[in-house]
Amino acid sequence: MRHSMVLALAIFSAVSAGCGSSVPQTSVPTGYKNGQPAVPTPEDAIAKLETPEDRATYLRQLGSDSSFEPQKHVAMLENCAKESNEEVATAAKELLERK
Repeated sequence: MRHSMVLALAIFSAVSAGCGSSVPQTSVPTGYKNGQPAVPTPEDAIAKLETPEDRATYLRQLGSDSSFEPQKHVAMLENCAKESNEEVATAAKELLERK
């Protein structure tokens, strides 16, 4: 009886040690911050757009976004205002006027 108790205790201890309570450390996936998807800056977002039409549409969307602060993105807007595409340039100039 005593041998079986010691054996049971040894098995229980081994299982308990193997099933530690440590939480595995996981790395945050790229593009996430604090468990939430990171929102790209307007500069990053517009740089990824390929066509002038897409850039113009994006700038118009920024114009209707109440949280967009043009004064924080003057350099990007000035670059867009110099584009040869009239739609992009006009949309950027309108945002620059809002600052």
